[in-house]
Amino acid sequence: MAEVKKRRYVSPLREGQAEASRAAVLAAARDLFVAQGYGATTIDQVAARAGVSKPTVFTAVGNKATLLKVVRDVALAGDDEPRTVTEREDVAAIAEAGDLERAIALTVGHIAEVNARAHAVHEVIRGASGTDPVIAGLWEEAEAQRHVGAGHLLSRLGATPTVPRRQAHDRLWLLMAPDHYHRLVVRRGWSREAYEQWLVDGVRALFAPGPS
Repeated sequence: MAEVKKRRYVSPLREGQAEASRAAVLAAARDLFVAQGYGATTIDQVAARAGVSKPTVFTAVGNKATLLKVVRDVALAGDDEPRTVTEREDVAAIAEAGDLERAIALTVGHIAEVNARAHAVHEVIRGASGTDPVIAGLWEEAEAQRHVGAGHLLSRLGATPTVPRRQAHDRLWLLMAPDHYHRLVVRRGWSREAYEQWLVDGVRALFAPGPS
């Protein structure tokens, strides 16, 4: 007799509850990390704020370091979907801009939107990286990922920089850092528009002719 394979039963209700629990855990973790820092935040606190059990935190997301990593990923992407930032529509639109000025405007809009969401979590990681080796690794990973992202954006701008390409790549990586948003907008009180103009000037300078 042929073996009958059991079909896996998928419960939409159960999946919906799991997604809701994960979202609640991530929101709670983000709020706690930003409010009191990585070191002072505990899994018990996250569970209590999310309204779930402590084991659910581990099941829904993972341990505390994983929580911070996923919170960062969601802050960068704007959602919890399994797509990288460079796979998203606003980045794809840069390559279809049609001219450099429009491409720069779209690039700056993308950078500003990401940093408005991610700067606070970025500060949490920066603060904890000096005392926690695991978070130090996450910091290095974040810096490396942003450098890769800068290369993608530079290619999508569709023009040849007037400075050496490696230098243009590094300068764009530096301009993209959430640190600048945090310092200029949060700490120094710049408007979002002033910050974006600062970015426009910085990106445009990569393509401007040098002194004669």
